Amino acid sequence: MKAIAIVGHADQSKTLLADLLHWHGLSVFQVDDNETLLPVLSFISPELIIVRATVAAASELVCDRIKNSTVLSDLPVIVCTDQGSNSGSADAYLYSPYTAEEIFANIQTLRPLAQPVDSVSARLDA
Repeated sequence: MKAIAIVGHADQSKTLLADLLHWHGLSVFQVDDNETLLPVLSFISPELIIVRATVAAASELVCDRIKNSTVLSDLPVIVCTDQGSNSGSADAYLYSPYTAEEIFANIQTLRPLAQPVDSVSARLDA
C-alpha cells in the first residue's frame, strides 16, 4: 500500500489527522512544507497528498509547487484550510470545521484504484 502524505508544519491538528488516518489502516507520512518538500515527496511516492495550512494562500503555494512538479503533478491533492477559496489547483478543498467523514469521503473519491497484479501481467504478456 502506498502512503498518504500530509504536508505542512507539524502541529496538533496534523498529528491528529495523521493518527486518525493511521488508525483507519492508512500509511501516513508527515512532511514539512520547506525547500525539501518536492524531493521528500518524490522519495515517498504517495498516492495522495493532503495539504494542511491555516491560511489559504500558504496552502495554495504548496499545492502549486506540487502541481507544477514534473514528478508529482498527477497526484491528487486535498487542501484543508481554515479559510479561503477553491480557486487554486487542488483536486478538493475542505474548510474548517470539517469532519473525519468529509476527509475520508474525499480520500475515497480521489485515491487511485489499485490495479490487480493479474491484469498487469496479462498486459505484459500480450
